Amino acid sequence: MSNKLSLLILVILWQLPLQGQITLSGKITETPSQNPVSAASILIKQDAKILAYAYSSDTGSYQLEINSAKPEDSLIIEVNSLGYQDLSQAFQVPDAGSISLDFELSPQVEELNTVVLRSDEKIKINTDTISYKVSAFTNETEQTVEDVLKNIPGIEIDDDGNIKAQGKNIQKILIEGDDLADRNYKVISKNLDAQVLDRVEVISNYDENPVLKQFLNSEAVVLNLKLKEKAKSIWFGNFKGGAGNDKRYLADLNLGLIRPEIKLLELANTNTTGKPAKDQRSNYVYGQQGFNDFDEDYETDFPAILSLSGNSILIDEPFYTENNSISSNLLGNKTIWKNTKLRNSLFASQDRLDKSYEQKTLYFLSDETINFSERNQFDYRNTNLSEDLEIRHPIDENNYLTLQTTFSISSDATANRLIFNNQDLILQDLVTRQNSGVIHLRYTKKIKNGALALYAFSGHENRKQNFNITPNTLDTVQSKNLLTKTNNLNNYWSFESNAIFKINKFSYSLGGGIINSAQDLDYNSRVAQSPVIDSWSGETTLKSTEAFARIKGQYALIAETLFLSTKLELKNINFKNQLTGSNYLFFNPQVRLRLSNNPFGSFSLSYNRNTDLPELNDLTPTALVYNYRSLKKGLEIIEPLPRNQYAFSYILSKKKKRILVEAGLAYSEFERNLSSITSLSENLNSSQLIYAPGSSLFTARAGFTTYMAPLNMSFKIGVNQSTLKNPLVLNCSFFNVENTSENYYFRGTTYWPGAFNFKFTGGLNKSRSNLGMASNSNTIYNAEIETIIKLYDRIFGNIKLEGFVVNDQFYETSSLNLEYRPKQKDYLFGIQAQNLWDTDTYTFSSVSDYQRNDLVYTAIPRYVMLYFKLRF
Repeated sequence: MSNKLSLLILVILWQLPLQGQITLSGKITETPSQNPVSAASILIKQDAKILAYAYSSDTGSYQLEINSAKPEDSLIIEVNSLGYQDLSQAFQVPDAGSISLDFELSPQVEELNTVVLRSDEKIKINTDTISYKVSAFTNETEQTVEDVLKNIPGIEIDDDGNIKAQGKNIQKILIEGDDLADRNYKVISKNLDAQVLDRVEVISNYDENPVLKQFLNSEAVVLNLKLKEKAKSIWFGNFKGGAGNDKRYLADLNLGLIRPEIKLLELANTNTTGKPAKDQRSNYVYGQQGFNDFDEDYETDFPAILSLSGNSILIDEPFYTENNSISSNLLGNKTIWKNTKLRNSLFASQDRLDKSYEQKTLYFLSDETINFSERNQFDYRNTNLSEDLEIRHPIDENNYLTLQTTFSISSDATANRLIFNNQDLILQDLVTRQNSGVIHLRYTKKIKNGALALYAFSGHENRKQNFNITPNTLDTVQSKNLLTKTNNLNNYWSFESNAIFKINKFSYSLGGGIINSAQDLDYNSRVAQSPVIDSWSGETTLKSTEAFARIKGQYALIAETLFLSTKLELKNINFKNQLTGSNYLFFNPQVRLRLSNNPFGSFSLSYNRNTDLPELNDLTPTALVYNYRSLKKGLEIIEPLPRNQYAFSYILSKKKKRILVEAGLAYSEFERNLSSITSLSENLNSSQLIYAPGSSLFTARAGFTTYMAPLNMSFKIGVNQSTLKNPLVLNCSFFNVENTSENYYFRGTTYWPGAFNFKFTGGLNKSRSNLGMASNSNTIYNAEIETIIKLYDRIFGNIKLEGFVVNDQFYETSSLNLEYRPKQKDYLFGIQAQNLWDTDTYTFSSVSDYQRNDLVYTAIPRYVMLYFKLRF
């Protein structure tokens, strides 16, 4: 009896979890084509309660489990997918344990608040979000997220990898709504495999602070990457490896796990094919505009005192710079408690870069010219380790806390072997070791009619440099080494508070705080083991305590459309160095008029006055050795550097017609700016920094982007211009130097259904410098065409050809990439080649101030590499 009773209890317990559990499955297709619809969401609701949800697979099928449902219950099933009309249907829970329901979705053309531009192109606009179906803008030759973004109308990527969307710099890249890399988004755009993308969303008015988001409109723009269903809830990734002639190789790993509660990405790479690790972490400072900038982190900029990197030219670096690089970036975002998010980024890299070029330099002065030549060979090595950890904790709906810490350790070594005037061999070696760390703490609390924002940070940076010149070309004793050492130590901390209010159409804030910094620079030069050279050695210190009070206001002249904002800042700075100290009182006003959400476009008109003080490396009391032929002495007194800036920008975005117009003007007038008294000769440049009035900078830009439906092609044409005026004293004569540059360009992409597509660009770059009666100019034409190949649904690739005409001299660059992809296989084979015609050199020229440089770069020899790629 006891055994039967135990068996009965076991059967009851076994059945308990199954009570009320229903399996619902089926298929989602498009009408009338009956093609499967992937990534459609299926949602089961009972009244307002969500019971279950799932997404359809690549074949359109889905399956989900409904718990706590009783027979005869009435449930609602909702099916949604980008580019299709939403579907909602009621059904009764059956007695059976499973049910099959198929659904057909109709392509959607227009809704009240949502617009879809031709369902086959998959562009969806919903309030502040534009969503692009990736498959409509790719040709399956794209390797990375960056390659995909270059195809999407309205998104632009410059030569440094910085991204603009709808005419604005983006703040970051999210993955499935979560931040993994903060502003170092290039590690994602340059490394994440393009094949995992389903959609790209451009989100405007983005604010991740939920307290501020309740009552303030942000001007920030971010990208959100939506991944394919096969890249969710399971480990996914790919490995790519290859080798070729001339010691070329690459190995690339993507490994990821994307779930609602955790997201992990490991992006690793090693190569000798022109992809330096340094490009992923290059400096990018995002400046949030407008009234709502209370989440902006304090940006420190303590540049290296000495630098030895050589010139660069307009063509892509892989064509003239050898690399041997390795990098690893582990990115993570995890929900650690309720809605508390932990984000972490661990980055390690090592680069070795080499380049060689000949440089002929001409100083075009009014009464004379000075010429000399160099044959340079640079060997640059960098090792870097950095950690970035952030915790975002919403205490409740009215309190929000963030903590972010970053630190980095790096070591740079640059060796420069040069031959001066075809006869003298000179060696320059610069070693830099640096460590830095900073912690940011923010607390935001909602109060009546607004919020209280508190911000504190503390940071440290230490940089040591050893610079060796052999022989000592700066002195009469040229048989000995000249060794220069610098030690730069920076410590800083700050506390700031802002009370922010919004009453009807008026938003304002009252704030204040203190920023304290202490900087110290020691430098000395000596010959071999001799005592230090007093005239080339010294110490400079800066101690700065800045107390500020700030009033900001924004008034909606027209609700949600026309805004007038002002910012009045009063700063008192106690600024002292080793020689003198003083208090400075600055009043910096800002005014901005902004029009948005208008059918005729958005514009911004602003005035900004800002006053700075000299930086540490501008205050060296004696001359500092900068290279084998340059000495520079700092300022002798401290004076403020006031600047007035006027700016206008305009953006017209007709999303239905896929038209984007952008234009901007900016003028900066420096009441006092840094200049120099410089003595020039064939063997030596020596300068003394001074203050001078009369500097100005004018910039202008305009661009027009459209999609030409009859040609199935996107096209952009634009222009950039700038004029810089700055006074100089050269060889005891005063000059007003004027530098002008003009850049006219066009670019386009075709989206044809056939075997071939094209990307094309063209441009004209002109630069000119006027120095009194003397002047010099430079003109460069360039054109590039990339042929996209797609044959038999098995062979994919591209061929890039670029030509330049530099002062009537022509040269070209070329590269090829082809892949063979077996049907329904997770692997492929490819071939990659560069410099197909085995060009020997590239010639370039540049003009600025009083100097013209004619450069002849040694090209990277032709190589061919075979590779294999596996997705898992």
